[in-house]
Amino acid sequence: MSRVVLLGPWSEALPLGALVAELELEGHIAVITAGWQEWESDLDGMRSQLGDRIVPLRLYERAEAIWQEDPELREAHRSMQSDLRRIRELYSRQLDRAAEAWMELLDMEGPERLIGPERTAALDAIHRLDAHHLERIREVQAEYGERMRPAERPAVHRRREEVRSELAGCSAVVIEGGHAAVIHNRIGLFDLIDDLEGRTVIGRAAGAMVLCDRVVLYNDSPAIGRGNAEIGLPGFGLVPGLVAISDPSTRLRLNDVPRMRRLALRMAPARCALLDPGDRLDWDGSTLTGHGSSRVVKIDGKLEPWAEAA
Repeated sequence: MSRVVLLGPWSEALPLGALVAELELEGHIAVITAGWQEWESDLDGMRSQLGDRIVPLRLYERAEAIWQEDPELREAHRSMQSDLRRIRELYSRQLDRAAEAWMELLDMEGPERLIGPERTAALDAIHRLDAHHLERIREVQAEYGERMRPAERPAVHRRREEVRSELAGCSAVVIEGGHAAVIHNRIGLFDLIDDLEGRTVIGRAAGAMVLCDRVVLYNDSPAIGRGNAEIGLPGFGLVPGLVAISDPSTRLRLNDVPRMRRLALRMAPARCALLDPGDRLDWDGSTLTGHGSSRVVKIDGKLEPWAEAA
């Protein structure tokens, strides 16, 4: 069982060095910054706090080396990513229509005994669509895995062993934020989830999102589109029953109670945890404990401090 700490975006109020000291972590600490992509190696801030204790796993750099060494795998991976993007487009089109119908029913006036069951049916349809989308993602990823067998390819096998060797001497793993899909992809490519067992795992921002059951994409004020929350990817499930929402004060209309209610209903029975800069949730395998101003979206759309909701 891993102890998991979920954090919002970086904050001076919650520096990594102070958190490591509070958690009484000893020895070396592995760092995954793949979500930063080309800036993966920009670790001066971490080194200023933890010095030579950090062990960068360089998953993004190593993946790029794999693609260079194994062009066939690179092209197959690109094809899979193209399929996933197309599946998301098809899902988004269906979701727009389903969400519009549901919102119309929510706003409709009339006897609850007549409209209520239709509202429930409309929400159920969205839940089925979300579940179907996750299953389609898993199918595409599974087909790629069965056809290409990455673990058996020398370029992947050798670098997986390198990463495991570096990870072996670490008591904890920090997964920084950035691009959620890249973080998810690189952790999957190196098959690291089982290796996190027994270690403290600290996920920040998008790094926290991928540790839950589902990665949810959200933006209430997008440049294009209607701003419906979408299921982006299946998460790694280290923290079950939770949807981590990073930087909500920037990306969500938190004062729009009807909109927050729709989000809570969409994600139920999972709870929506709001993680702004400085916020923190600790998972010990059975209980989530809130720190800072971490909040949860209640089913009525109102926000509540996590300590009161737990």
